[in-house]
Amino acid sequence: MKRFFALLLTLALLAGLAACGGQTDAQDGVDQENTGESAAQTQDQAQETSVVNIGCTSRLGTLNPLLMDGTWVNVYAMSLEFLPLVSLNDEMEFEFMLADAITTEDNLTYTVHIDEAATWSDGEPVTAEDLAYTMTRIASPLVMNYSMQFSAIVGTDDETGWVEEGAETIEGLTVVDEKTLEITFKYEMNMVSFLNGYAQYILTLPKHVLETIPEAELAASDWFDAPTVVSGPYVVTDYDADHYISYTANENYWRGVPQISYCNIRIVEGSGLLAALQSGEIDIVPPLLGSIPEEDQAAVQALEGVRSAYGSAIATESIFLNAESVPDERVRQAMLYALDRETIVEGLLSGGAEIMDGFCVPDGPYASGLEPVSYDPERARELLDEAGWDGSESYTLYINSGDQTLVNACTLCQAYWAAVGIDVELRTVDLDTLMAQAGAEETDLLAVQYTYPVVDPSWDIDYLLSSWCHLYPDEAQQALATIWTSNDEAVLRENYAAIDALAQEQVPVICLYAYGPLGAVRESLQNAEATMYGSINNIQEWSFAA
Repeated sequence: MKRFFALLLTLALLAGLAACGGQTDAQDGVDQENTGESAAQTQDQAQETSVVNIGCTSRLGTLNPLLMDGTWVNVYAMSLEFLPLVSLNDEMEFEFMLADAITTEDNLTYTVHIDEAATWSDGEPVTAEDLAYTMTRIASPLVMNYSMQFSAIVGTDDETGWVEEGAETIEGLTVVDEKTLEITFKYEMNMVSFLNGYAQYILTLPKHVLETIPEAELAASDWFDAPTVVSGPYVVTDYDADHYISYTANENYWRGVPQISYCNIRIVEGSGLLAALQSGEIDIVPPLLGSIPEEDQAAVQALEGVRSAYGSAIATESIFLNAESVPDERVRQAMLYALDRETIVEGLLSGGAEIMDGFCVPDGPYASGLEPVSYDPERARELLDEAGWDGSESYTLYINSGDQTLVNACTLCQAYWAAVGIDVELRTVDLDTLMAQAGAEETDLLAVQYTYPVVDPSWDIDYLLSSWCHLYPDEAQQALATIWTSNDEAVLRENYAAIDALAQEQVPVICLYAYGPLGAVRESLQNAEATMYGSINNIQEWSFAA
């Protein structure tokens, strides 16, 4: 059951890693010199309100949906071209995008129906064959997608989730008719887990275009840098992974031609968002895409002509502990007791966050009401004495350098740990390096913003415990197995509460605090809201006030 689901992660983390900060080499504000035609396009057409600029503080990883890893900048960038089957909206409910119906009678076989109106930009219909082709290629050992893992689907390898090289289909995929695909799983899976783990991250590709590209060349194909056929509202025309992604409208978009002709995702340092919003160089900052620094938030809220609002408290600033490096549970507990998280929140966020233990955020449906561990340095010292701690051990904490608030919080943590005799070295690294370190045996501690999908945090819990924390107690595995096969809300809440209690006791993760990130949008941009989820679901309806 451990590999029950498509661990669409190395995070749908960065479902969390969501907007975790930005790139050290990005330019403050908008780098006009390095954005090429995109910048010229923006300047020439801004007065005609024919271009919208979306603020982002994370580097683009890929434009190839076969390599999807759940990182939000990648999800946003690719979903503008290739629609997911469903997408979360601002109410944190799934709404249909490419599909118009998804059903199951036994939680084993799911029937996906593609919207009858769905067509590619070349006029060809989007079909079940396209969806089956996409899933088969994601499972290809030549594509080697380690994040979007299909081991729960009948006909895939139980460990890797891959099929044989050259496979034309997967046994668990059955094309019923032009618009209908059946997906059969090895184990029962509830509807929410299917929607959250598969349907919102599989971006269907045009088989009739890509089947001529050899399987071995798909992962590195430059076709995805400027695709000729798309199903979404926009198509990429140019990009620089560190600075921008530029799009032009799909004039044949089947859900309605976009009212704004051009779109840019502008990749900047978080410190540049305030000035860019003020000058009009950025029109919208969705919270999962752009991280507005704490020190700039009051100024953003005061900007004339800009709407801003905090999202629900579902983003966390967390420190993940590698149980192979810190094997004694008492030492991990001591590290938790040693932290005055209330003071950290008051000092860095003016109290605008909530303290929690475990994985289920306070504003989510599975919040258990578990009382967080209180600051108790004497208890921390007692635990260290019980563990035979002599102070000779030291640890390294890797931190995302693009999230300055988290860096500041970890600096305070370092001082609190030192006060009880635990030596921790801080090492700030860029996001790509941080993700390469995640789960590595030599990585003691890792700090990053993590946004759990509140409708179904089970996948992330499974992934984090097994891959990052190397601490996966049998009780947690049993609770997750129950969650994955149940549709009973009371049963789900009971088992999530059990997992949170285990996390508080065994400390695979220390959540410093949970908070709602700030989103912002210029008032002149109509029909657009900077919400936690669903910001771009209906981007074709965006327009500028006359």
